[in-house]
Amino acid sequence: MIVTRVQFVKNTVLEMIKTNKIIGNKLPTEDELSKLLQVSLATLREALLELNKEGIISKRHGLGNFIHKSTLETKMRIDRFTDFVDLLEDGGYRVTSTYSALWLKEPDTTVAKDLQINIDSKIVVYDRTFFANDRAAIHAQNRIPYCYFVKKLSEIENQFDLNSFIEKYCQQKLTHGIQEISPILAGETEQDLFGIKIGGAIISWKEIFYTIEDKPICLGTVRFNPDIVKMKMLWK
Repeated sequence: MIVTRVQFVKNTVLEMIKTNKIIGNKLPTEDELSKLLQVSLATLREALLELNKEGIISKRHGLGNFIHKSTLETKMRIDRFTDFVDLLEDGGYRVTSTYSALWLKEPDTTVAKDLQINIDSKIVVYDRTFFANDRAAIHAQNRIPYCYFVKKLSEIENQFDLNSFIEKYCQQKLTHGIQEISPILAGETEQDLFGIKIGGAIISWKEIFYTIEDKPICLGTVRFNPDIVKMKMLWK
């Protein structure tokens, strides 16, 4: 993985905060930091902007950049991690995952509406299950209109993260996703998968992913094991 200069500076400042190399809850001045890290002010400010967006620091004009270690100590922040592997690893788990085979099916009315396709269209479906210390923690199912694929189903391997999968086999790039988070009651599927009681409350989310043309290309539905995944979110 290629690390940009901005990412390197961001990671360096973050490591300085984590290892208490900065005394107090205030960063050195930007001039001092740029000289210490031997980078331009422009690069440093871009890195600090990313840390600001993640809530790790706050900038107050005329006062400087202040550190918030409470945000670093908050694990499984869904506003910080978009990848479930990163989310679980942040919680201290050893993470593995498995993929199901791909299969074709017709969408139901709700899926067809979300993906803006005809009810008699075909969609490609596959599951991915994420394990935390060998326990099922997250189960995701993705549905993609078959019309987007540039290869036959038999020629497709699904051992990729969603971005890479869409880019490789649909020749499209994802630009954003819109999530809907809601509580549901666990059924037999969740009992078998997560080992939890039927009727217990669990978190579910639905996410629609869009292309650069603002077309919905994937509908994802996700279930979370409440004994493992304790999602949190920061506001500022």
